[in-house]
Amino acid sequence: MKALSSSLSNTSPQILSRQQQRISPLPTTAATIAAKSSIPKSTNKSTATTATTFRSKSTTTSGGAAMDDEYGNMESSGKIYTHPQPYHLESFGLFGHHIPASRGHPSSSPPRGVLNPAFINYNTYGTLNATRDNVLVICHALTGNSSLEAWWGELLGPGKAFDTDRYFIVCCNILGSCYGSCGPSTLRPGMMNNNDDNNRSSNNDGSESYVPRNKDNQAIYGIDFPDISVRDTVRLQLLMLKNELKINSIKCVIGGSFGGMQTMEYCVMAGATRPEMGGQRMMMGCGGAVMVPKAEPAVVPYGLGEFTTKRNGRIEPFVRSAVPIACGARHTAWQIAISETQRQAVYADPKWNNGRIDPHDPPNAGLSVARQIGMFSYRTPLGYDKKFGRALTDESGPSYGSRAPWQVKSYLEYQGKKFLDRFDPVTYVKLTEQMDSHDVSRGRGTMEEVLSHVEIPVCVLGIDSDVLYPLQEQEEIANGLPNGELKIIHSDAGHDGFLLEQDQVAAHIKSFLYSHD
Repeated sequence: MKALSSSLSNTSPQILSRQQQRISPLPTTAATIAAKSSIPKSTNKSTATTATTFRSKSTTTSGGAAMDDEYGNMESSGKIYTHPQPYHLESFGLFGHHIPASRGHPSSSPPRGVLNPAFINYNTYGTLNATRDNVLVICHALTGNSSLEAWWGELLGPGKAFDTDRYFIVCCNILGSCYGSCGPSTLRPGMMNNNDDNNRSSNNDGSESYVPRNKDNQAIYGIDFPDISVRDTVRLQLLMLKNELKINSIKCVIGGSFGGMQTMEYCVMAGATRPEMGGQRMMMGCGGAVMVPKAEPAVVPYGLGEFTTKRNGRIEPFVRSAVPIACGARHTAWQIAISETQRQAVYADPKWNNGRIDPHDPPNAGLSVARQIGMFSYRTPLGYDKKFGRALTDESGPSYGSRAPWQVKSYLEYQGKKFLDRFDPVTYVKLTEQMDSHDVSRGRGTMEEVLSHVEIPVCVLGIDSDVLYPLQEQEEIANGLPNGELKIIHSDAGHDGFLLEQDQVAAHIKSFLYSHD
C-alpha cells in the first residue's frame, strides 16, 4: 500500500500559494489566479472549524503497529459560495410540493426542503483558460474536505494527474459537512442567539420546542438540519461552478467513494441527454416516476440532463467526461446496513438523547465506535491480518480475554479517538444518511434507462479487494453506460485503495484525461 503524506510540507509551494485563489469574473485573456491567505470573512456564512493536523504517513498505536492513514491536514479554509435565493432541496419536491409549518413542524423548525442561506466551501488550484473550459472538478469522500492536497496531494501539481499547469481544478465541500459548508453546526437563521440556556423556544400555538445550541449558546441547526440528498449537494456545486466561477464547460469530474457518488450525479445531471417524453410527461412522486398524459409541457425527471452549455457552436453537456471510483450507481442494502450500524452506535450512547445533545458533553463514545466500524469496513481481512495478525501491544499481558491487549484493538481505539477532534456526531449521522440517498435512478426511471442517457465518456475505477463497494458494482456502471469503460486497481487495501494506491489511480486518470477532450 502506498502511504499518503499527512503534512503540507511536501506539497509544492505553487499549489499552496493557489489554495485561496480568486478568478476574474469575465476575462478576455486567461484568468490569473491571485493568492489569498485568509479564510473568507463572513458574519453568517462560515462554519469554519479549527484545523487539526495529523502527523506522519502512518498511524502508530501504543504497541507500535501501523496502518497507512488516508487523510492529512483537515481544515475548513477556502472560499464560500452562497446561493443567492432560498435553495430548494430535493425533498421540497420538483413541482413545489412544500409542506408548511404545522404542529408537527413548529415555527422554530426550519422550513421543510429549503435552505436559506445555502452555502458551500471550495478551493481552486491552477489557472482558468480564456475559454473557461480547462476545468477538473474533484469530489471528496465522507469525512474529507475541499483541501485537495490533504488527501490526494500526490496527484496534485505540475505534471501530475491534477496538473496545475494544464488545468483549473475545483474541489467542493459536501453540503452538510462540518468543513466550512452549511450543516448541522451552522448558526440557525432568523433566531436570536442570546436566549437563556434552556434550549427552548415558543411556537405560535404556545407550545415549546427544543432548539439545538453550540458551546457558545448560539442557536444552530443541529439535528433539525434538513435531509440532504447527494443530488442536493451536486446541484449546488453545479450552480456555484456556473454562476460564481462562470465556468463554460467541465473537462472531467473525478471522485472516489462518496465522491464517486457525487461524480455519478454529475454524469446524470450534467453529462446526459434529456429524455424524449413523447405524448406523456414524467412526474416524480413518493413511489418514483409516474407517466401521465401530456396536458402541459413535459417535465424532465429530476435533474436529468439539466446542465448544458453551448460549445463549438452546439448545445452539449456541461460535463465532458467523468471518473467515478469505488462506488455504485446506488447505495445497496449492504452499504445502508453498514451506515445504519454506525448510526446505531451513536444512538446507543446515552448522551445522544435523540439528537438533542449537550454541546459540552456530546456522545463521543458512540461516535468513536461508529468510526471504528467504518475503519475496518474500508479495509480487508488480508490487510488486517498482514498488519496485525494476533499480535499484542504487550506480550507480557494476557493472550486472550477482556484484558488482552490486541494490537488491532489499540489501532481501532486510536482511530476512534482521533476522529473526535475533527468531526461531530450529528454531522456524521446526517452525512451517512446523505450517502444512503444515493440512487441515480430514483424518480427517473429504471437504472438501465437513466445510465443510457449519459452520453459522455466515463472511466470507472474499481478496486479488486473492495468489500464495501464490490467490483461488480463498478462493472454494472461501466456496462450500463454507452461510453463507459472499467479499469481495475489492484490492492490489498480494500476500499481505501482509492486514497492509498495513488500511483495506480494517477496513471489511470492521466491516461483517460489525455485521451479525451
